[in-house]
Amino acid sequence: MKILILSLLFAALAFGQRADFYKEDITFRLDSISFDVDGYYWFANRNSQPVNSDIFYPFPQNAGGVIDSVRLYNISAGQKTKYKQEANFGISFQLTIPPKDSSLFQIGYRQQVKSDSAIYILKTTRNWGKPLQNAVYKLVVPNNLKIKKFSYTPDKIYNVEGYTIYYWEKINFMPDKDMIFYF
Repeated sequence: MKILILSLLFAALAFGQRADFYKEDITFRLDSISFDVDGYYWFANRNSQPVNSDIFYPFPQNAGGVIDSVRLYNISAGQKTKYKQEANFGISFQLTIPPKDSSLFQIGYRQQVKSDSAIYILKTTRNWGKPLQNAVYKLVVPNNLKIKKFSYTPDKIYNVEGYTIYYWEKINFMPDKDMIFYF
């Protein structure tokens, strides 16, 4: 019984020290050659102790080709962040947040287009255990590239100087599917 109580206490303390992923703002650029993702990700530490977590950032496996560049920058610290490439599955990096503070990261990658769709993985948001407070997504495509179908219908569409920009804004967003653009 003591072991069970200690295990539950340890689990509660460990869970209490987890970072909170609460917001993202992503710009996608898609053309016939590549799919570029450039995102801002907000994390918070709502605890009185520092948080040190390994973060896994996944890449889509089946829709595209090789990931030929990755960018990871800790805006809050004003520095590039080291990461470990996890084969073609994604990257992992260390997230450290002081007590009662937050961190803003910029993460991006470019993937070769090898099919008639591009995917941004959203379903892994569920692993954080709560919805994103706010999520903004923008897809920028040249006017000659027609998007036939979306997994999420855009909220707004703009045409600006030879480009079409699709816009989504979600509040308390718990994705039930990935963001997929069919062209």
